[in-house]
Amino acid sequence: MRRRWSNALTENFSYKVVALFISLILWLTILGRRDFVLSKNIDIELITAPGTQVVAQTADHVKVKVSGPRSSLKKFLESSLSQSITLDVSQKGEGVVYVDIPLNKIEVPIGVRILGVRPNQIQAEIVNVKGQIDDKQEGN
Repeated sequence: MRRRWSNALTENFSYKVVALFISLILWLTILGRRDFVLSKNIDIELITAPGTQVVAQTADHVKVKVSGPRSSLKKFLESSLSQSITLDVSQKGEGVVYVDIPLNKIEVPIGVRILGVRPNQIQAEIVNVKGQIDDKQEGN
C-alpha cells in the first residue's frame, strides 16, 4: 500500500511540479489582481445661451473617484480627454439654476469605473448680458 502511494507520487514527478508551479502562478495572479482607487479633479465648463453668461457657480471643478487596474488608472490620470466636463445650461434660462453632474459625461479608459463624483450637483447664477448692456445705455 505504501509503495503505491510512493509510486503514484514519484511517477511523472517533473510534470506534477510544473503543473503545481503553473497553478500557483495562476492563483497568485487572480488573487493579487485587485483594483486600485484614486481621485482626480476635473474642471466644469458651462455653455450658456447667446446673450447670457454665468456670473457665479458653487464649484468650478468636481472630484471624481475611480477604481480599476493600475495601468488603466495611469491612462486616466494622463489623459487630456478627461480634463474637463462641458455641460449645456442654455435651456435653463436666467437666475439661479442647479446643474447635475452626469457620470456619462466623464470619459474613462476601458477597465476604469467611476465610484462617485463630489459634488454631484452645482449651483450657477445665469444673467442676461444683453439686458445689462441695454440698462447701462439707458442710464447714460
